[in-house]
Amino acid sequence: MWQTAINLFRSLWTYRELSPDLGLRRRVNLRLRSRPRLGFEEWAGTFNLPPSGHNQRLLRFIYTQLQRGAGLDVGRIRPSDRLIDDLHLPLVCWFDWPSQLCDAFFTTFQRDILEEFDESLLDTVGDLAWFLNQKLQSMDSLSSA
Repeated sequence: MWQTAINLFRSLWTYRELSPDLGLRRRVNLRLRSRPRLGFEEWAGTFNLPPSGHNQRLLRFIYTQLQRGAGLDVGRIRPSDRLIDDLHLPLVCWFDWPSQLCDAFFTTFQRDILEEFDESLLDTVGDLAWFLNQKLQSMDSLSSA
């Protein structure tokens, strides 16, 4: 009986530790509110990616993933926003946001980046877009060779 209660308590504690910090998410969104909200086309135009046939689709993917996974007002996010210091992604998302992003990337683009993705090496949203764009371009060059 006590073991069941202890296990339940531990499960609830673990769930709380691995869940998004909704208070922090709210504070990040409040801070972002001082910026104008851009529509998708304007938002995508703020990124400086090398020309590619994937750019719009990739940026739509990033826009959607940040909105779903982080619950942030993506139209107010800029490429220079730092993933950890400004947006607090590891805290406002579920604990496994990197693998969720990689899974969604695979589902959308049929490209497996799980082994190559290291969020600690990406500083900004622009870096994330650049990295994902590079993966798409390198995969395209491999498939055309």
